[in-house]
Amino acid sequence: MPSLLTEKTTEVRSMLIIHQGAIGDFILALPALKTLRKAFPQAKAVVMGYPRILELVERRYYADEILSVDQRGFASFFVRGGDLDPVLSQFFATFHLLVVFGKDEEGPVVGNLKRVSQGQVIHVKSFLPWGERTHLADHLVRELARYGLPRDEKVPELYPKKSDQEWGIRFCKRKGLTEEEKSKAVVVHPGSGSKKKVWPLERFVELTRYIEKKSRARILIILGPAEGPEVQSAFEQIAWEKGPEAPLLVKGLSLLGLASVIQGCRLFIGNDSGISHLAAALKVPTLAIFGATDHKVWAPRGERVVVARAKMECSPCSEEKFFQCQTADCMKRVEMEDVLRALDRLGYGQSF
Repeated sequence: MPSLLTEKTTEVRSMLIIHQGAIGDFILALPALKTLRKAFPQAKAVVMGYPRILELVERRYYADEILSVDQRGFASFFVRGGDLDPVLSQFFATFHLLVVFGKDEEGPVVGNLKRVSQGQVIHVKSFLPWGERTHLADHLVRELARYGLPRDEKVPELYPKKSDQEWGIRFCKRKGLTEEEKSKAVVVHPGSGSKKKVWPLERFVELTRYIEKKSRARILIILGPAEGPEVQSAFEQIAWEKGPEAPLLVKGLSLLGLASVIQGCRLFIGNDSGISHLAAALKVPTLAIFGATDHKVWAPRGERVVVARAKMECSPCSEEKFFQCQTADCMKRVEMEDVLRALDRLGYGQSF
């Protein structure tokens, strides 16, 4: 396999990175993206994927420009040997290096890009075989090492602009939270993209009440589109009970807006979700609650990250059981005591 570093790196003046993963997948790919950025610092970097995710990196170190995969003509590149969109074909031909994150190295996208590009097209296998217990961030960097790139990067890191931080402070002020209170705030995200990855709502409520009792920290409750009305109602009840010092409900924000709010807070507590990865990549101390998913592969990485989980014979799930299981007992088995012990490992066991 040819080494990218045997070529004159000054000749790589533009690179296109295609990544179509969800938020957690993309965050865990950041060490690989940093590896590419450091290897080819003079290259214009264009990242193609889902703009609602990619805005986190647009003109924030990783991407000089972002593009959507949901655009006219790109579907033609998923058809093996078919007619390719001429406009996109000309566009792809302008890049010296094209990096495709995907499942299949022999898939149609890689093959079609090789048809139209004069530059080098390389493939990064997005996922590990089920049961291989290598952290995904390490796996992706290892994939690039096949092309002669270094394996130094391990921890995902986002680089928000100062204007992002200022936006988050202004947002919290509109919610009645001073800048100092924001810096001491505890962020709680009770949701996830899969119900199998959600700690029971009543325990999140219990944990929220515990934090309120033990500290003076304000609590921000993150509500996303996956959280139903029962979640909002549960925390609205706490708000009604507590009055002006009640938890603040944060909803309806873009990922960039949400990152701007989370950045600089004192602590984040959430499930096995993309938002937990987001918090860790912002260097916020993070506690992630895991069940069916293998934490050795998928846990958030950051300067201060811990995982709370229950030890069960079937956890993490086998591939077959993950899709068959309807009870998510591994999440129900995580007790308050497990989470409090995890908080203690982060240094927040006694107070906040």
